[in-house]
Amino acid sequence: LSPYECGYTDLPERDFSSVRLFFLFPPDDNSLLAATAAKLSETKSNTIVIVASNEMYRSLPQEIIEMVHDHLVYPSDTFTTVSKLRLYRSFLIPCLTSVAENELEDLKSKVLELEEQNISKDKFFAIIAHDLKNPFTGFLGFSEYIAKYYDEITKEDLGDFSVRMYDSARLVYDLIENLLAWSRLRTGNIAFEPIRLNLSETTEHVLKLCEQSVIKKEINLVNTLPKRIEVFADGNMLDTVVRNVITNAIKFTPRGGVIHVGHMYETGKTVMFVADSGVGIPEDIQKKMFRLGYRVSNDGTDGETGTGLGLILSKEFMLKNDGDLYFESKPGNGTKFFISLPNVN
Repeated sequence: LSPYECGYTDLPERDFSSVRLFFLFPPDDNSLLAATAAKLSETKSNTIVIVASNEMYRSLPQEIIEMVHDHLVYPSDTFTTVSKLRLYRSFLIPCLTSVAENELEDLKSKVLELEEQNISKDKFFAIIAHDLKNPFTGFLGFSEYIAKYYDEITKEDLGDFSVRMYDSARLVYDLIENLLAWSRLRTGNIAFEPIRLNLSETTEHVLKLCEQSVIKKEINLVNTLPKRIEVFADGNMLDTVVRNVITNAIKFTPRGGVIHVGHMYETGKTVMFVADSGVGIPEDIQKKMFRLGYRVSNDGTDGETGTGLGLILSKEFMLKNDGDLYFESKPGNGTKFFISLPNVN
């Protein structure tokens, strides 16, 4: 019952509408009380008060006591009861209402954030679908031509078609690989085993894989990393990040350009950088880097394509390793990416 319904008519009903008095008399059904109190406590602004003898109140199960805000001894004089109720009006009710309002605002904010994330994911998957279609179109076109005219194709043309088909297949494979890794990371199904690693060995391995692309574009690649530079990170994640950053630099560096791989130290961190003399990142795209739902990847200087997913994944991998991935860039003056990781100490 509300205080007004109990006869305390000198208390304004609208001011005490959230106060609920539970009168207990032996023998009472605790299960009914528990169900009613639980329903009322779902609304944080309700003030639940038990009116009962001390003996009855002490006999209540703990789960019920945890749901109520106060106990009024019964029987008690009207003055004591009204004084306590006025105290609720002055302090407890506004406090609970404020908590409820804050929780509601937090909930609204989280709902809005989730809605924005869903919109971003929809845009993101639309971009992925488009970027998957393009290399498949080329692959299907070349394979269809070979199937129809295999006896008329020259050895030189066959070699050219093979390279183009390989490039298309490689692009699709890398995209799917990044997409699966990103999905596992988001769902918590990816292995995470940070250990002491030699960053130089990881980088040398990646540079070996990228050697043909560097030679093809006649890029001058300078690696000034010392032979042993240790960091603390997950090996597979670090390999992915270094590979994505270096291939991105190769992609946007023109023929005859320069890529410099080096390092520096910050407090508690070892920072590897990859600086290129490429085209730089347009300012409008810089603001959208590492964000889902935006196309942030232009074609490379030799027409190389991409989605930007590799850099999004790399950023999340670095954060997972208590590190970071960030960049500096000026359109027309190249880009410098920084891979920051905890020192082994």
